[in-house]
Amino acid sequence: MLYVVTGPPAAGKSTYCRQHAQPTDVIIDYDLIANALTPPREGVNSHDHSDAVKALAKAARQAAIDKALTLNDCDVYLIHSTPSAALLDRYRRAGAHIVTVDPGREVVMSRCRAERPRRMLAVAAQWYDDQRQGDDDTAPRPARNKNKELGRAHRNNRDRLLKAHNDGTACWWCGQPMYRDAGRNWDEQPLAADHTKARAHGGTKADRLLHATCNKQRGDGSRDHTRPALAATRGGWAGNSMTW
Repeated sequence: MLYVVTGPPAAGKSTYCRQHAQPTDVIIDYDLIANALTPPREGVNSHDHSDAVKALAKAARQAAIDKALTLNDCDVYLIHSTPSAALLDRYRRAGAHIVTVDPGREVVMSRCRAERPRRMLAVAAQWYDDQRQGDDDTAPRPARNKNKELGRAHRNNRDRLLKAHNDGTACWWCGQPMYRDAGRNWDEQPLAADHTKARAHGGTKADRLLHATCNKQRGDGSRDHTRPALAATRGGWAGNSMTW
């Protein structure tokens, strides 16, 4: 049986797997793979890894997943914090059981502050926002007024920004490097076009790129003063870990 263990950062997914897996079972944990590839250094956060280690760990993890889908003589526990709908469908078609580990927002945020790079607070907050959005999606909604011209203009602006983008440029929101290749971004999503002057305050044209998750976290701009990059410039943190 394949168990796909999901949940926000610091929820206890690794602990769940250790408590339930038998000695002959398999645990696929990105952090464990990355830590095995990272030379031990005293005082370094175990969730911080170089780009080379992240690329290798991601490839090794995917190879393990592909093989795990063919096994039927043991249980496999796969930690995947935020699988896409397409991946969830693939796992379910393979007979997987989806397990969500969530001790509650207050507990998760407290653990993130104590045990994770600072920007994991934003990732955890986004996880809970996405869960709430998913709940809202089940309720009836009024018909949407889709402005196709606005959508086309926004896509054109994004294409223009991507052409002018220099890989490695720091994200205004989180301070981490941005890449055209989605797989190299910390959230593994394509870059999003953002309005310096938020739409909610009259902004009409996207004029910069942000990580997709950072763009969602920024929202209407009312939390700009809390962006993680401000803490980084004050020497508060320098996170570089993935979000598995």
